[in-house]
Amino acid sequence: MTHAAAAPATGELATQGRRFAGFILDVLLSIFTLIIGWLIWFLIIAGRGQTPGKQILKLRVVREDGQLASYGWMLLREIAIKSIAFGLLTYNLDASVSGLGWIAVFLFAACALWCVWDANRQCLWDKALRTLVVFDPAGALAGASGAAPAVRTEATDAAENLRTLAEMRDRGLLTDAEYEERRQRELERL
Repeated sequence: MTHAAAAPATGELATQGRRFAGFILDVLLSIFTLIIGWLIWFLIIAGRGQTPGKQILKLRVVREDGQLASYGWMLLREIAIKSIAFGLLTYNLDASVSGLGWIAVFLFAACALWCVWDANRQCLWDKALRTLVVFDPAGALAGASGAAPAVRTEATDAAENLRTLAEMRDRGLLTDAEYEERRQRELERL
C-alpha cells in the first residue's frame, strides 16, 4: 500500500503522552500560582491557541478547519467547558447525593482520556468544539492569521491512501480483488 508523505512537524497531532503532560503541567501551575498566576498567563497567551502547559510543551489548539483556535475558542474550551461545566457537575453531584463527587472526577477523567483511543486524539471537549491539539515545535503557527498548515489525522491519511489505491487500480497496477482487500484494511484503520 502506498503511504502518505510524512506530515510536517507543525501539522502533527500531539501524542497522548504530550497532551497528558500538558494537562499535568497546567494543574501543577494552577496549584503553585494559586490559580491567579495561571489565569493571568492563560489570558496573555490564549489568542495563540495555548494554555501555560501547552506553551511550555510547544502545543497549540487548532480548529478542525485548520485555523488556530482564537482567544474566544480558548476561553470557551478551557474556562467554560472544562472548568465551569465540570465544576457544576461536581457541585450538583455533591449536593444531590452526598459523597458522590468522585463520580464527577471519574467523568472528567473519562472525557480527558478520550484522546487515548480516539483516532484524532481528541478529548470530548475537543470533539464538542471541533478542535485538535497539534505539536508545533518551531512555533510556525504562532503568528498564523487565517488557515494554519494542514493537520494530519488518521482520517486525512486514510482518505489520501484510498485516493492512491483508486488511482493504482485505474492505472491497472492493482487488480479489483487487491484493491478491495487494501481498501477494506484502510477502512478498518478508521
